[in-house]
Amino acid sequence: MRLSVAEGGPELEVRIEPARTGGGESPVTVLYLHGFGSRQDGEKADYFRTRATAAGLGFWSFDFQGHGGSGGGMRRLTLSRNLADIECVQREMRARGCDRIVVIGSSLGALSGLWHSVRHPDGIEAGLYIAPALGLEEAFRSWAGDDGLARWERDGLYTITSELGTWDLGWGFVEDLRRYSNADLASRLVTPSLLLQGKLDDQVAWRDVVELATRCGGNGVELHLFADGDHRLVDRKERLWDLMSGFLRARGLLA
Repeated sequence: MRLSVAEGGPELEVRIEPARTGGGESPVTVLYLHGFGSRQDGEKADYFRTRATAAGLGFWSFDFQGHGGSGGGMRRLTLSRNLADIECVQREMRARGCDRIVVIGSSLGALSGLWHSVRHPDGIEAGLYIAPALGLEEAFRSWAGDDGLARWERDGLYTITSELGTWDLGWGFVEDLRRYSNADLASRLVTPSLLLQGKLDDQVAWRDVVELATRCGGNGVELHLFADGDHRLVDRKERLWDLMSGFLRARGLLA
């Protein structure tokens, strides 16, 4: 299915796996949010889709603008644009009767999911977040150095290279990030959330994730820290699902 983000704007490529229907409450549906440079049919997404649907959950996923089969480009990627994409998909989910939503997010998708739940605290039942990309501006500073950031601001573009590919990213990404602080996120997050983080992550500072969990612990936010885990945690996706499903069962969201 394809959804228009705005009238005449880019379209999002969306994949839907309906929940098994039954009596009682409306079914729980997972909304999967991929990371920077990834797409909705990545290894973790496919694994979680298989496990969730086998457990009777619905599963929606989509490619953010500039990724996969969706329209738009990477040069204008911002966190705010990601949030607009999520809101577009959630409207369609609600129109189809999916009003009990659990978010699974990875990296930038996890950060986007956290902020979406802050902006829509009644719209998300729980969040399951792998290596949420907190402190991105500092990560960019570490990669590019102060001179690199200055050139990025001056030239308007910076080339980002990862194991998934190479992209030109606009300076607007950094400017937009400055609207979203970790402190503000911590003070506003009330959605039950499970944070899953590796200490060997070379892209996200694990201490930032620990601090968020510590500051939000009274709001139902929990943390599992993998001592030898990397950023993507693909090699332990079975363990991730075990932790996620246990978190959902404890809240009555999974049988």
